[in-house]
Amino acid sequence: MRAQAHSDPAVRSRGPAWRDMLSYLATLAAFGAFSFLSGGYVVTRAAPIAIVWLVAAAAWVWVMPVQRRPSRLYVAALAALACYALWAGLSILWSFGPELSWTAFNYAAFYLGVAAVLGVTPTGRAQLRLAGIGFLAVTVAAGCYAFAGKVLPDLVTHAHTYARLDSPVGYWNVLALLMVMALPVALSLAARRGAPLLLRGAAAVAASLLAFTFVFSFSRGGVLALAVALIVYFSLTDRRLASIASLAAIAAPVAAALWRVRDLGTLFTATADGPLRTAQGHTLLRWSLMALAAAFVLELGLAALERGVRWPRALRTAAGAVILAGLVLGAGGGALVYVDRQGGTSWLRDRYDALASDSDARGAADSPGRLLSLNTGRPPLWRHALEQYEAGPKLGTGAGTYRFTYYRFRSGGGVTKHAHSQWLNALSELGVPGLATFVAAMALLLASALRGLRRGRSDRERALLAALQAATVAFVAHMSWDWDWDMAAAGTALFLVAAASSSFITWRDAEGNDAGTPLTVSDGSDQGDGGLAGEDREAPVRRPRTAISPARILASGLLLLVAVSWWPPYLADRAQNRAVDEASKGDVALAVASARSARRWDPLAADPLMTLALLEQQQGRNRAALETLRAAASLQPQNFEVHYQLGLLLERAFGRRERAAAAFRRALELNPHDASSAYELDALGAGG
Repeated sequence: MRAQAHSDPAVRSRGPAWRDMLSYLATLAAFGAFSFLSGGYVVTRAAPIAIVWLVAAAAWVWVMPVQRRPSRLYVAALAALACYALWAGLSILWSFGPELSWTAFNYAAFYLGVAAVLGVTPTGRAQLRLAGIGFLAVTVAAGCYAFAGKVLPDLVTHAHTYARLDSPVGYWNVLALLMVMALPVALSLAARRGAPLLLRGAAAVAASLLAFTFVFSFSRGGVLALAVALIVYFSLTDRRLASIASLAAIAAPVAAALWRVRDLGTLFTATADGPLRTAQGHTLLRWSLMALAAAFVLELGLAALERGVRWPRALRTAAGAVILAGLVLGAGGGALVYVDRQGGTSWLRDRYDALASDSDARGAADSPGRLLSLNTGRPPLWRHALEQYEAGPKLGTGAGTYRFTYYRFRSGGGVTKHAHSQWLNALSELGVPGLATFVAAMALLLASALRGLRRGRSDRERALLAALQAATVAFVAHMSWDWDWDMAAAGTALFLVAAASSSFITWRDAEGNDAGTPLTVSDGSDQGDGGLAGEDREAPVRRPRTAISPARILASGLLLLVAVSWWPPYLADRAQNRAVDEASKGDVALAVASARSARRWDPLAADPLMTLALLEQQQGRNRAALETLRAAASLQPQNFEVHYQLGLLLERAFGRRERAAAAFRRALELNPHDASSAYELDALGAGG
């Protein structure tokens, strides 16, 4: 029986307008571009994408049909995120590396723009489906490319240096996180009641591809995030039994294929043997294709069984709850038995000590065995962040400057640019105000995306909504032990799924779904099955005319200002890279011009000054080089490399040994394990 539509057609329209889709399409395009360009971590790659998105969003503001305001929780989340971004920007004033803080501000402001634009977008069924299916499609594309490094190593050559997959994102743990965030979406589509059979089968294939890529990332943090995502999804979805069945249909063939290739060593460890790697990769390809086909067929069988037998809703709900409870209790009971056999609480204490001290005898090699190791390298980084906060300044070292903290407190070599916990990173770099605003933003974002869990029980999009909510929670959990925030692909994914969830709940509640107003207009052909076919139409929604208003002017102007803020660091980095390249080719004059250009575009950066000083020394202009390095030291007195370069110049060009020794000592104060500064100081006979 056809549901009653709104009585006033003058203020209603059938189906979503094209402009309601633009913000989601643009964000999905940006997410895809970031994913295939080093995850959006490299500024010179991320900036053009961010700028284009921001300019497009500024234009979209003038055609968007603001139907209703976001929820108060979401507005509060935006306000907290804005405070965090502004505090990151203000930290430029006291930052150890002001150009790094500028870049960190740009990323935070871009995320704020994504969250705000999607938050005010009218998000009905069509938009939610676009967000979910689009996110899945982009992630599967990235996963396919990554997995091709294993199965077609002769064609896709990115997976040879390490056994772990990381391309195209550029970091294996973030690649694993994206696979985890997309997996509940694939499950919700595979288990979607009444959906076309081919769609359900395709979703099962997509989930299998995600699973293969996830496995070969060898990510321990990814395993924890996967557990969080599945717990949240199965707790919230109304398709629990069907989703469990689909998960089994997906996991069983994948597990069988992996078991079959378990003895192919080049799949699990790095190797220089190209022909063997290719042969074993092709073997994995054959078995993985069979696994995909099996998942497709099994899912079709499940869908046909569900259509052929009309199971009572109460029975489906009870069966799903019982199976889920059995799985949880079985996993928990198995864990307790395992712990008891290993030695109980004393074994747990030993494991905790191994985690805290990175002293697990099993190590953390680049292989599947690392999944059992507790050597994560993270506890020392967390301690460094806390040590920096205790040492001061209490306002932090400036957004994006953890590398200086690591130099000061590290006990070994290498370079680490993040505390591998966004919470501790915020405390170290931005002090209590930064941590407080960030915690508030994330807490309010989660509350907004997860609110009203008891409402919408009859909503046919509940499973897809649960999947996006699970993805949101998985990201927030994962960034507690990794640097996802710094990669634009992951950050954009977070605000895409969180904003879609919150905006849809606002739309659904305002339409009064549970109060008796239907969300769809149906002729009865779908029988409430929630399919994606043409029998399902978007609910009529109010679409007031767009008009010039102070709010639109302000929003458009702010988006353009953020776009402009991305431009100088982008051009400065390009000019700096060009200067280094020209210098390597012997074009000193051109390199000097490029270094000066980088300096003009970003007067906060020290790297162009150090490059310029080295070039001036090559030209025999040592006094000019000295002034340049002194300017760099004045700009960034906490940058050990500036003092090291200054010491070299004072010693070798001017013979000022005492001043050179003082410069090297200062460098060692800022980076006690800098071997080069220690060597130069010993050579001067001033090692003490």
